[in-house]
Amino acid sequence: MKRFFQKLKQVLGLSLAIAKAEFKLRNEGSYLGILWYLLNPLLMFGLLLLIFSTRLGTDIPSYPIYLLLGIVMFNFFQSSTIESTKSIIKEDAGIIKSINFQKESLIFAIILKSLFSHFFEILLFAILLIVFKINLVLILAYLPMLVLLSFFTLGVSLILSSLTVYFVDLENIWNFAVRLIWFGTPIFYAIEGQTRLFYLNLFNPMFYFITTAREIIIYSNLPQIWLILGCVFYSLLFLFAGLILFNKLKNKFAEMI
Repeated sequence: MKRFFQKLKQVLGLSLAIAKAEFKLRNEGSYLGILWYLLNPLLMFGLLLLIFSTRLGTDIPSYPIYLLLGIVMFNFFQSSTIESTKSIIKEDAGIIKSINFQKESLIFAIILKSLFSHFFEILLFAILLIVFKINLVLILAYLPMLVLLSFFTLGVSLILSSLTVYFVDLENIWNFAVRLIWFGTPIFYAIEGQTRLFYLNLFNPMFYFITTAREIIIYSNLPQIWLILGCVFYSLLFLFAGLILFNKLKNKFAEMI
């Protein structure tokens, strides 16, 4: 057990150093700096609000907040997992071939870096909560949800990064698949009354995370227990599956890339 925690400490320390360096490097020389991290969710939010607020959003209370929370949560998942498919085979291939280190750190660093940018998205969401006069204290409930979402995203990222080494086309397949998940997840619409779509989303982990966060933060409701259990189940399932698979395949990364 002591050895496990020592290894975890090494991985997290290296991951944090990598994430800080890449985050700083990405903003270096940029006039807009961290505003670039807000540009994507802001443009997406503005476009979807303009198109759907008078159609799909008419029956959804506090639709602008409902929409923005779905966008920023899915954006965290999408950006992290897409970057993970490129990490081992492209961006960090040279390091993996030349240095012996805990390769999990590269994927952990992606999640930490995404959390840095996600922080600014949450600040934007908090401003919208103030505008709609919703109790800002409720945003504290997002912290445990973000932990579970991070575990889930880390697990998916570990699976994708390790499998892409062996199946290069997985990068393109995932880019397409994540778009399908985006449209299948109730981000800019509600699934009440759509039985077929509801049952389909029972197998969509992002449905649980986004729906639970909305119930707590926006509507001040205690989510149904099956929603909470779904968040915990999918986060732990994918985290453990990702760690096991990555640990099993990582020793041959240098040979395969």
